[in-house]
Amino acid sequence: MGTGYKIKICGIKDLATLELCVDLRVDFVGLNFSPRSPRSISAETAESLLTLKSKPGFPKLVFLFFENSVSEIQNLTTRFQPDLVQLIRGDQFLTKEIWETLTEKKSLLPAIRIQEKVVSDEDLEPKSDLVILDSYNKDLGGGTGHSFPWEYVTSVKRPFLLAGGITPENVKVALETVHPYGIDVASGVETNGKKDPKKIQELVQNVRTL
Repeated sequence: MGTGYKIKICGIKDLATLELCVDLRVDFVGLNFSPRSPRSISAETAESLLTLKSKPGFPKLVFLFFENSVSEIQNLTTRFQPDLVQLIRGDQFLTKEIWETLTEKKSLLPAIRIQEKVVSDEDLEPKSDLVILDSYNKDLGGGTGHSFPWEYVTSVKRPFLLAGGITPENVKVALETVHPYGIDVASGVETNGKKDPKKIQELVQNVRTL
């Protein structure tokens, strides 16, 4: 498999894309339920996608929420049992209780939108095994297509997925500059707002041939 960098493909909406991700052995796949995202899917779509969950080598399943009600988060996670729940720090709809409950269960994947240089890993949700460091847009939880200055996180030691504007073209530079645990990609493998199988294949190949 080449390098040990992990790959997360987020915002999957169709079976063909999910099947490709399984076949390529990506490490994480993300389904987005945020009402603020163009990649948002319904519970019914999730149910049809997750017919693939029994396939050998199915990646870790991540559900992403941003500005969803707490009851919706609880209902969907109880119904489908994802491996991880991605919540965005600063989401006004979240309660301290759900954040702490998921943290204690080791099922929270916190996403932190970076606006300045990180000076201490203690600011990056140290109780979670893994975090996502993403670019900031006050109206979006992620998937902005824009990167943040990578020098803001070059001193981070704890495991994190680098997100924000990662594409097949810049992924090698990103990894060689930042040395994260892995990458999280949504818009960077899309063409005209839809997941592009060629871009996904190219991204995976570029990561694994580093």
